Amino acid sequence: MVYLKAVDAYGFKSFADRTTVEFDKGLTAIVGPNGSGKSNITDAIRWVLGEQSAKSLRGARMEDVIFSGTEKRQPLNYAEVTLKLEDAFVSDSKLNITRRLYRSGESEYFINGTKSRLKDITELFLDTGLGKESFSMISQGKVDEILNAKPEDRRHLIEEAAGVLKYKKRKKETASKLEETMLNLSRVNDIIFDLEARVEPLQMEAAAAEEYKALTQEMKEADIQVTVTDIRELKTEYTRLGQEIKEFTEMIELKQARAGRLETELSEMNHDRDRLTASQEELNRRQLELSTGLERRQGRLSVLYEKQDNLAQSEARQQKELEKLTAELATVNQAAEKLASEQTELQTELRDLRQEERAYVRKLSDLNSDVVSLIETARDSYYQILSEQTAARNELKYIEKELAQLAQYFSKESAEDAEAYDQTVAEQADMKDRLTALERTLATCRKDYKESLETIRSQRSRYHELDEQLRQANRYIDRLKAKHQSLTAMQAEYQGYYQGVRLVLKEQLDGVHGAIAELISIEPRFQTALDIALGGQLQSIVTSDEKSARTAIQFLKKQKGGRATFLPLTTIQPRSMAESIRTRLEDENGYIGILSDLVQTEKRYTSIISNLTGRVIIAADMEAANRLAQLISYKFRIVTLDGNVVNPGGSMTGGSVNQSSALLKQKEEITQLAGQIEVYTAQLTELEAAFAALKSELTETELRSQKLRNEGEALAEEERELKSARDAQNARLSELKARQQQHAARVTQKKELTTTRQQLTAAVADKEKELKEIESRISDYQQLQTDAQSIERETTAALTEVRQQRMILEERQKYQHDREKENSKRRTQLETAMNDIESADSIENLEEAIKALKAEISSDQGELDSVSAQLDQAKAAGDDITAALADRQETYHELMRQISGLENGTGDMKGRYARIDVQLENLIYHLTEDYHMTYESAEEQYSEPHDIESLRQRVKLTKRAIDELGPVNPGAIEQYKDVKERYDFLTEQETDLLAAKETLETIIREMDDEVTTRFNDTFSKVQSNFGEVFRELFGGGSGELKLNNDDSLTAGIDIMIEPPGKKRQHLTLLSGGERALTAVALLFAILKVRTAPFVILDEVEAALDEANVIRFGSYVKSLSDDTQFIVITHRKGTMEAADRLYGVTMQNSGITQMVSVDLNQLNHNDIKELTE
Repeated sequence: MVYLKAVDAYGFKSFADRTTVEFDKGLTAIVGPNGSGKSNITDAIRWVLGEQSAKSLRGARMEDVIFSGTEKRQPLNYAEVTLKLEDAFVSDSKLNITRRLYRSGESEYFINGTKSRLKDITELFLDTGLGKESFSMISQGKVDEILNAKPEDRRHLIEEAAGVLKYKKRKKETASKLEETMLNLSRVNDIIFDLEARVEPLQMEAAAAEEYKALTQEMKEADIQVTVTDIRELKTEYTRLGQEIKEFTEMIELKQARAGRLETELSEMNHDRDRLTASQEELNRRQLELSTGLERRQGRLSVLYEKQDNLAQSEARQQKELEKLTAELATVNQAAEKLASEQTELQTELRDLRQEERAYVRKLSDLNSDVVSLIETARDSYYQILSEQTAARNELKYIEKELAQLAQYFSKESAEDAEAYDQTVAEQADMKDRLTALERTLATCRKDYKESLETIRSQRSRYHELDEQLRQANRYIDRLKAKHQSLTAMQAEYQGYYQGVRLVLKEQLDGVHGAIAELISIEPRFQTALDIALGGQLQSIVTSDEKSARTAIQFLKKQKGGRATFLPLTTIQPRSMAESIRTRLEDENGYIGILSDLVQTEKRYTSIISNLTGRVIIAADMEAANRLAQLISYKFRIVTLDGNVVNPGGSMTGGSVNQSSALLKQKEEITQLAGQIEVYTAQLTELEAAFAALKSELTETELRSQKLRNEGEALAEEERELKSARDAQNARLSELKARQQQHAARVTQKKELTTTRQQLTAAVADKEKELKEIESRISDYQQLQTDAQSIERETTAALTEVRQQRMILEERQKYQHDREKENSKRRTQLETAMNDIESADSIENLEEAIKALKAEISSDQGELDSVSAQLDQAKAAGDDITAALADRQETYHELMRQISGLENGTGDMKGRYARIDVQLENLIYHLTEDYHMTYESAEEQYSEPHDIESLRQRVKLTKRAIDELGPVNPGAIEQYKDVKERYDFLTEQETDLLAAKETLETIIREMDDEVTTRFNDTFSKVQSNFGEVFRELFGGGSGELKLNNDDSLTAGIDIMIEPPGKKRQHLTLLSGGERALTAVALLFAILKVRTAPFVILDEVEAALDEANVIRFGSYVKSLSDDTQFIVITHRKGTMEAADRLYGVTMQNSGITQMVSVDLNQLNHNDIKELTE
């Protein structure tokens, strides 16, 4: 049986300190004055069970449950409550539920320390009788709420007792799933409706696309032949024009060679002329340069003559200025030396002032710190002694209280009966033997039960795993079957074939055996090579003979159903490769084999398959294909595994291949799907067998476990009774022993307490003297602090004066520094002026310069005459070259006119040549881009037609037929396939959703039936119990519960009562006590049907008179053997019935404290004192 072991609260409302309230089985009462926080315990339990309404917890918002602080205590940042539950039957089965709320509003939930959701906690206690709104937690307000509630709201109490809340919750979830299923079904129906409108048009578009493909193939054959013929003719014309252009080009090259030589001569003559022109320009420049230089030197000579005259006059004046500058420099140097000396003295004086300033600052700091330290030390001692004195006084009060209690004890002491003690000892020994045997049996039962629970958990886990595997396997097999069915249907409809081929195959004409793709098979790794090798020939139709082929062709013409290629068995001859070539190829790396050897078919079709594939070689890759082709002189077609081709003659075709033929892949996929369905169906059968066996094992294990639990509960109940009797004997024996020793022990205790009281009285007096001495010292220290403050003011004044002197000296130092910089600047100026005077030119230097300048003028005049003569010679040579150059240019121009005429003559030929080249390029590009063929391979594959014009006409007619088809959607074939697959899939989904809808509706009906059955059964029992409990609590009268309508799913509950000696009346006319007792009667009636782990009653008996309180307490006591009761009360009758009492106090304002009392050790008078 689960019971409430303890409630641990911290920071919740008035629980500022971590408080643990432990509860025993039975009846626990919580008492205390109003406002002490009794109901906060109830609020804490409701809160941890998931209460979300702050109003229900007597707050404005949820953060109000966090301790908000007092005058002496700071507010806390979070509130936390832990509910500790235990199962008395299963050992080590503890359940801790924790809720934590931060001031930020963030909330956390934990189950056994694991972070959980509120939903997990709610579901954990669903239908257990516990919960924030359950019948197991009743307060005064709840009493009125039950009685004043609408009848429909009262049914919640019966539903919880009936254990149907989980069914109602599941029904709500199932109804939500049903609604979701209906929405999905509606969406699927809408999509199916849209797809149905698309399937038929797409089917018609796909048929047009098939016909378009057949016409395109026919046009391709004719267009390739026309293109090859055009290329052949253009190549001939291209060669002739090339020869004529070559001859004209040779003539032009000869004349251009002669023109080139003339260009060289003209270039050389132009060069000579340019060189003479440059020489003339250089001589002109030199002539101008010499003339200008001669004039400049002559002007300078005149300046030197004038300077020579002035120099003689200024030499005496400069000598006097030099002497004056020398004297001034000496004066400046003396001033600098004096400034340096003053600067040194100032720095010394400043250093002394700064040291004096630091001394004053230290003195101030020491004065303050010493006095403050003395005062603080004295005050600390004062508070310490005062604290010790207070502690001694408190202890003295406690001792006096103990002495008073001892005096009371001695006045009531009485002797105990020795015979009762011996009898209790004998009974205890017998009880111990019985209890030991029972504990061994119970331990074995519990062990077996625990093992069965482990087995059930393991089997249920495996059960769910197998159940999920079965569902997945069924879904996967259904998908495989749907895909297999879809592909089989497509194969039956011959989807993917050309229109003509499809019509013939579906008609099943006589003599028609089937298409090549139907009659052959090949390993998957060769499918791409086979697809590339045969291409459209995979859709060629095999017939018994030519007559059958003609009949099929006439059928297509009559139906206007397109075209098809037929292969009569009687006319198609096999083609093979010479044995010598086979032998040569077999020894080569990369050789796979001949395609006809790799294809499987019936023996009667081997000639046709040999005709199609007997001369196709399969190679591993392109490198091997090139090597094999060279080995066989490019005579046969070679296809690689990835679809590249080396054609006869050496041309190569290759690139990427999206996928192999849909026809071959479809056939292979159908076979694979059939195999997969068979394998997975066998696995499903094994899973179903294992599931059935496990289900049977689980049922047997659950039955065995329930039997063990029932046996264990009976043994546990017997154990509890024995332990209760043993505990009573132990308590009695302990009481007897204690009374024998109690007197002597308490006498000794009284002596010790008396001595201690005397010692504490003396200690209090001593502490009082010490306090007075410290108060005197503090007064002296404060006077010392006053004297120190006077010294501090004097020191501050002196410090201010020192700082002012330091500032004056720093200003003087700055002034001296500025003067020093000014003197340094003047000294530099004087030295510069003296240097200028000393470096002035002398008369001797001027005479030397005049002489040198005259020599330069004479040299320049000679060079100027020579340059003028050379300039005349250059002008004469330039005139001769200009005349010869004009003659050569006339000859060159005539030759260029002849070359231009020849080039114009070849222009038309080159234009025609270029147009032919473009035409050839376009035609070859047309072959490559549109048909993926080189000209060489096309020329080899297609012979020259007899009537090219008829062939051109055929191309035009085919194009016209394609145009008449109108716009064709090339992707319609794939689109139709995709849409059809999606349509089939959604149709299947619709079926599944309809089945799910029916299943969910069935589940809801079944749950409604279960709720109705459980509710009616429980209501009937509660109804019967209510009458009995009402009469017992009221001492007579009658009470009845009735449903207000016949629908058990929605009916409300009316309460009809008739108190003793009164008429039946409405609930609102009852007194407060009668209303409370009625609600309690309903609660007790429910508890008789559905036992709750624990019940909390918060002052529900407050309105009862003393007689009814006693009756209420007795009734609760009678139920406490099976149900744990926690009652918040201030009524004496309820407290007397309690097994344990908790006192709630609030010694510090705003902070709740708990005091526990074991009422088994209190007598009637003690309880009377507590209530008073």
